[in-house]
Amino acid sequence: MRWGRFATTNHRGIPVPMLLGIALALCATASTVVYAAVRDSGAAAWGALAGMLLVFAAGLVDDLAPVGPRGLRNHLRELVSGRMTTGILKVIVTVGASVFAVALQPERAAYARVAAVVLVAASANVWNGLDVRPGRALKAFVFVCVAFAIWGDLANVPAMAGLAAGAIVALPFDLTERAMLGDGGANLLGFAVGLAIADVLADPWVPVAAVAAIGLNVLADTVTFSRVIDATPPLRWADGLGRRP
Repeated sequence: MRWGRFATTNHRGIPVPMLLGIALALCATASTVVYAAVRDSGAAAWGALAGMLLVFAAGLVDDLAPVGPRGLRNHLRELVSGRMTTGILKVIVTVGASVFAVALQPERAAYARVAAVVLVAASANVWNGLDVRPGRALKAFVFVCVAFAIWGDLANVPAMAGLAAGAIVALPFDLTERAMLGDGGANLLGFAVGLAIADVLADPWVPVAAVAAIGLNVLADTVTFSRVIDATPPLRWADGLGRRP
């Protein structure tokens, strides 16, 4: 196989290299460094980047591991049976990275901080659930980027600028099945989304968003996003836009 362990088969059984996540991790790093060079950058910005890179690394390990159980429920069953999987390792790293990144964000109420940790960790897994069809996770991410550009504070999450640019460039490669995100790239995007949403929302709304993110995880692990999207004409149209027949 041309790309060795960095290649996997997509939903149509076509070998595709998992390179987009690496490119996005570089974009996040570059935009944070550039922002710090232009303006004073605080601990929030570097904490956000560190969390993203940790989550990306854990997802990449999961990508490169031999094929194992899929879905959070199946990974938890393996853990109950006494077997540690790369998926469980990814969950542990994601939660730890969420605690670290949120702790360095601007001061807010204690309950909102706890909810933000849940929101960030759950969002990372939501984007993992979205990344089962070409372009789906990147399209959803670009939509969030537009909202963050209007209401968010780039000083707290400057990596969003690089990720937005990287997502736009990466989208055609994903849609045409020339490259894909992999778990590393999808989890990185979802983690960034969680931080961005937490940054935009006032304290009372963060728990609401956290509950919604948990609900989306349950939906992805039971009904699946694909069934919901296929059953909803506007979502089905947007989901298929630009994708190969």
